[in-house]
Amino acid sequence: MTIIARSGAGVAVLALAVAAMSAPPGGGGGGGDGGGNGNGGGNAQAPRFFVATPGFANPRDAVHADVLIDRVVYPDGTTIETDRFIFPADVVDMSYAGPIRAFRTMNGPDATVGIPGVAYIEAQDGVPGNISLQDRLLFCDRVEATLGNVNLNDRVHLAAQTSYGFVVSLGTRVWDNSFSLDERPELFIFEEQGNSVLTVQALGDQLQPVGTPVEIRAVDIRSIQPTKVWVGRFGNNGLPQSGTYELKVASIDLNSLGVTSVKYLRITNAVTGGGEMSTDFKLLAIDTSPAEAAQTMAFD
Repeated sequence: MTIIARSGAGVAVLALAVAAMSAPPGGGGGGGDGGGNGNGGGNAQAPRFFVATPGFANPRDAVHADVLIDRVVYPDGTTIETDRFIFPADVVDMSYAGPIRAFRTMNGPDATVGIPGVAYIEAQDGVPGNISLQDRLLFCDRVEATLGNVNLNDRVHLAAQTSYGFVVSLGTRVWDNSFSLDERPELFIFEEQGNSVLTVQALGDQLQPVGTPVEIRAVDIRSIQPTKVWVGRFGNNGLPQSGTYELKVASIDLNSLGVTSVKYLRITNAVTGGGEMSTDFKLLAIDTSPAEAAQTMAFD
């Protein structure tokens, strides 16, 4: 997938440290912080995100436009540029039964990265009164576009207490750089306010579940430090709501998913025991892997 955002001259850039909380091996079902999500405990070191807000010296003024991830720097100094960000190449198997006027993608009306505005699942086929098979198929394309760029204002949002799910096929396979927990998590889930739940499940090449699902809860979604990130929120009509809203992040090392590489992920807002399901999120995968030869040697 083509990366459609790059920072340029006159762009305000902030260094942001992200809480990277990794689980003990076998997390997801019962370890970690005691909440059963597989993300708690472990590593206090944090990657730093550099975020650009083109045209805005004050990042809070960009919440209706572009808030762009520019690069990631891990604690050991390794810098990951946008050419090593991995985005979805496809989104399939969309499940959502309603209500209408709730499940949508949203982006700032002034955004230049991603598709501006709000798009509801039921409106994709031109008949907004119900959710058809065509709606689900077309909304897969819309979600792919939303997750396929670096604009943190461009997110998937559910404004209801009901469930959804879909499968993400990443543009290339993501390999863990280490076969034990480490300071370079490969997956990041950004969530507005950090008060909702999400489950991430690795899938095999036949889209069968593999490894251990990771349940993300509010306790796992931390403020981006030392400088918080602010994004916009948009009404049913697509117009910006007043104010700014903090975007938070949860970090997942592939070991927490019980795998050493992954290409397919199932994303759902259903978790054991329930929780706040009106999730508003963005997914980022990063290639932290060793050289190809090392991968081959490890798995021969």
